Amino acid sequence: MRIKKVFNNNVLLADKQGREVVLIGKGIGFQKKSGATVDETKVTKVYTPAGDNWIANFQTLMADIQPEYFEVASQIIESAEQQLQTTFNVYLLISLTDHIHFAVYRHLHQMDIRNEILWETKRIYHREFQVGLQALDLIQAHFDVQLPEDEAGFIAMKFVENSMTNSNADQTLAMTKLINDVLNIVKYQLSLTMPDDSISLQRFLVHLRFFAERLTLKQPDRYSGNDDNFLFEHLSKQYPRAFACVQKIALFVNKTTEQTVSVNERIYLIMHVQRMLNEAQ
Repeated sequence: MRIKKVFNNNVLLADKQGREVVLIGKGIGFQKKSGATVDETKVTKVYTPAGDNWIANFQTLMADIQPEYFEVASQIIESAEQQLQTTFNVYLLISLTDHIHFAVYRHLHQMDIRNEILWETKRIYHREFQVGLQALDLIQAHFDVQLPEDEAGFIAMKFVENSMTNSNADQTLAMTKLINDVLNIVKYQLSLTMPDDSISLQRFLVHLRFFAERLTLKQPDRYSGNDDNFLFEHLSKQYPRAFACVQKIALFVNKTTEQTVSVNERIYLIMHVQRMLNEAQ
């Protein structure tokens, strides 16, 4: 790879087999000039544009924001990918950098924004929120600014938005609301409150995230077709409380999204709800 532009000691633009890429690494651009060979041993993160506008947006933002914000955002993304065992789309670097820069600016000017779904974020996206708290520590270490907990929630939602396929902020918010509504149905229908570290609750949340994503993005039901009506009837008799709860969930989903919850999807929901009931005993 050869250098096309040096932004600072740790961020540069390079040519990789005829494509422009952004490289981040400690000292990667130190005393380097355009045309020089990249020291690939110093590269910690490579961002390959997903579209024609990505590099343009990156360079525009780089002109307005100190490169250190990109470095911090990249470190947060790398840590999040490792802990959440996922890969985010490349646009997260731009959106997260811009968000962190503006959050620091707002905090320094006493313009902090309250996160209206902070409680839901902690509840539904517990792991992402924990990474968000770590991000606040990293921001504090680099910029000597301690952002409020609300910002950990905002950063967590950035992770969620960028891990969903073809989603946007409004769809992620709708997905979060749907998951929270389903959890509330379980809570009040069964008088069931599970601790955050409950294994059965965490498994249920993982299932609900895929369930809500499918409904929100109107994707095909992966469980539809060849419905196991015999098992469904068996579970309705063996686990009547869980069955009644899931029937209520299905009715709620149909009313709010105008989509039908398949028999096979209800079977999975019944099993998850029953596991929580068993754990709570």
